[in-house]
Amino acid sequence: MDGDDDFGAELAASLDPDSWVWLPGVDYAAGWRAARRTADELNGLLGLCGVERSALRAIADTDAQGGPVVRLVGIAEGWMSLDELLCLAAHARGKSA
Repeated sequence: MDGDDDFGAELAASLDPDSWVWLPGVDYAAGWRAARRTADELNGLLGLCGVERSALRAIADTDAQGGPVVRLVGIAEGWMSLDELLCLAAHARGKSA
């Protein structure tokens, strides 16, 4: 739904069939829309911090009950950028890893 087809093959290998079987009467679209808003905000923040979408991005999804889920997917460079950002944030809050 969000144009992240290039990650499809990687995600397909780790899918649990119980997590993608849709249940009758569950409003998956509402959960996905909520997750999409959060994913868009997170992608915006990552972009402001200099993290390229091709390196790390948030993707909207739902769980088996239709609840919003946001997944982070990326390459090693993206994860290293996130690690650096989280260490800087921890340091700014007076915490060390």
